[in-house]
Amino acid sequence: MERAGAISARRLAARVGKTLQVLVDEVDAGSAIARSEADAPEIDGVVRVSKAGKLKAGDFARVRVTAASAYDLEARLI
Repeated sequence: MERAGAISARRLAARVGKTLQVLVDEVDAGSAIARSEADAPEIDGVVRVSKAGKLKAGDFARVRVTAASAYDLEARLI
């Protein structure tokens, strides 16, 4: 698990600064949980979108990745 986490963290770190199109799964307290086209629900990590504005579940959004952890990405709306 440690090795898998390190590999995942390295791959996700390469996405910081990139633009993604994501599908919003849920919105709560002004932030959204979304996934990119490469992410399968309930299997892969998520893209957490801060200041989600008027996004709602089912919306597509363009985001810029601002940070990465071992399995998830942080992003902001463009």
